[in-house]
Parts: sequence; C-alpha cells; structure tokens
Amino acid sequence: MNRFTRIAALTLVATPFFAARADLVFGGIVTVGGTGLGTVNTVLTIQSQANNTSEQGCVTPTSNGSSFATGNLVVNACVPGANPDVLTGASQTQTRNVGATGVTTAQNFAILFNASEPAGNSISLNNLVAYFMNSSGATFQANLNCPAPTCNFASTQTGTGNSGFLFQLNAAEATSFATFIASSGGINNVWVGLGALAGATPGFEATGGLETFFVFNSGQATVIPEPSSIVLVATGMIGLVAGVRRRRAR
Repeated sequence: MNRFTRIAALTLVATPFFAARADLVFGGIVTVGGTGLGTVNTVLTIQSQANNTSEQGCVTPTSNGSSFATGNLVVNACVPGANPDVLTGASQTQTRNVGATGVTTAQNFAILFNASEPAGNSISLNNLVAYFMNSSGATFQANLNCPAPTCNFASTQTGTGNSGFLFQLNAAEATSFATFIASSGGINNVWVGLGALAGATPGFEATGGLETFFVFNSGQATVIPEPSSIVLVATGMIGLVAGVRRRRAR
C-alpha cells in the first residue's frame, strides 16, 4: 500500500468541512507586474520527499479564520495531520485574509501555481482546492476543473515569484463566490486556504522542486503567449510583410 493509498484510508472527517460549490479553471501562463508576489501572498508550498514522484498537502482556515491547520489532501478534503510534503515556514504555508492579498472581488480572485522543478522539468497538477471561511465560520469551496481532468505542464521554466500558471473561478462560479462574500460582510471577512496534488501523472512527475501557490488579484497578471502562439503570430507577420512587398513590386 503506497503513501497516498494509506492517506486515503484515513478518516474523511476533516474540521471544518468545506462543501464543493465551485470550479477553478486554468487561465494560462502569466507574469505578474512590478516586483512580483514575493512571500506576501504565499498560501501553500509543497515538495516531494525522498524518492516520491508526487506530492500533496493542504492548509485550511479554522476558528472563523483566526487560525489554520495543515494536513493531507484526501480527494477534495483537507484532513489535519502530519505531512512532510507541506513546508510550514510562515513565508511558505499559511492561510490569508483574501482582502489583504489585493483581491477586491470574486471576479479577480486568482491562484498562481509557481512550479520550480529541477531544469524546468514537466509536472502535472492533479488537484487544486481553495477553502474559504468567513468570520462567522461559514465556508465555501472551489475545486480544480481541468480537461482530462488533470493539468499537465510540459515545462516549469516560468520564473520564480512573479510568473506561473493561473487559475480562476469561471464567470458563473465567481457569481456564487460573490454571493458568499456579500453574505460575509465583505472580502476582508473572508480567509482562504489551499490544497494541491502534483506529479501524479506518469511522465509529469514531481522531482524534488518547490511547488508554491499564491493568491492574488488577476488584474496584476499579463498572459504570456505559449510558444505555438508566438510561432503563429510570427508566421502571420512574415506573410503580411511578403504580401506588402509583392504589392509594391507590381
């Protein structure tokens, strides 16, 4: 029985319980303007141990946002307990007040997945969960919704601290989160924690690098064109220039 099977055999009763009510979708590779995110908005950092090729962990707000607990991600639940994959330094893993991260609305809530695998190796993100709690103890949860349903990334050469893979609520789900924010008395009364599983897809394993998850305002981000998109744009420009030259030659 491997480590994740043993974890799944644990009790699924986590405190608190976050009901699944929303989807997180991949929004592209982005860079963040200015000096980047630094450690201010870091919520979760995980790292595979020894010869393990996958990594998982979570952190959730507790006691109406006044404290937090780290643990193991079991399906979509965060089960409190020891987990060597979770790095517990204050600048590495802790819950955040959503308003303090610069997020102002449900629509601009975003998660940046910054993977730093050795030599920029590939990695998969097999699960990502956002746990929200307000000052009254009410909860809201958003789960990863990627095609397949896993997000596989061929390269992690996206920089450190100011670029990475963007995840957001889709429009319909953002509306539901906005309702939760309003019922909480505003964004400053909402705390967020995260859970993640990475490297579980063959060929996209975790190989010992740090995987860091930030929460931030998506208005800070600029989408980076993928290499295939850059090639298409370049091809189009070449064709345009050639067309102009032909017309001039007539």
